[in-house]
Amino acid sequence: MGVALFAATMVVFLVVQAVAFFNGIIARIPEFANASFSFSWFEDPVFQQHMKELGYNGDVVAMEALWSGAVCLVMILVTVGLWKRDQLVDFLGLRLPGVKHFFIWLGVFLVLMLGIEGLAAVFPELETDFMQQVIGSTTNMALLAVAVGVVGPLFEEFLLRGLLYGSLRHIVDEHASVALTAGVFALMHLQYSIPIMLLILPMGVVLGYARARSGSIWVPVLLHMVNNGMSLLLQ
Repeated sequence: MGVALFAATMVVFLVVQAVAFFNGIIARIPEFANASFSFSWFEDPVFQQHMKELGYNGDVVAMEALWSGAVCLVMILVTVGLWKRDQLVDFLGLRLPGVKHFFIWLGVFLVLMLGIEGLAAVFPELETDFMQQVIGSTTNMALLAVAVGVVGPLFEEFLLRGLLYGSLRHIVDEHASVALTAGVFALMHLQYSIPIMLLILPMGVVLGYARARSGSIWVPVLLHMVNNGMSLLLQ
């Protein structure tokens, strides 16, 4: 049941994100804005060029993250609530963590981030300008910060370290559950190159163990927010 809900949530996520992206494109192309939709647009060189250019547009990225994240977060809470009922809190790890747990995992996460930054400084292929392009093209930094720094981490953690992790723990042990959720976490960041996705993988492992050992989803949520917030601030 849990894996089926995860799959259904991913489908909804992709559909909502595609709709938000498509609306973002046509709103910025006057010749398409008032025309009736046609699949032939995707063969139009002008439309294709705008799709390529707007893939890194900060306003479009913000709307994608905001709508897909918010819709799917609500979907997870409602469907898991109906499924687990009295077990919802334990299944998703909704209890607040101890302050000690948070600071321990924050320290581990910051050490990992420093290591990743060190590797990126040594190996140029591990550097990316994705966030620079996103931030440089946004007209609403506050909206981007909410979408990428708050809504995005909330959705991804409730999806992976909440719904998927909780479901996998019925099937496999803690380590396998952490590994599988970390793998899916890396695959969800296809906007990056494969070398960078390999660096995202250990971040997913740390977030998974933070969820498992603290017993609270709020630890990986806050760590994820710290990571995304720093990505926005340090560009």
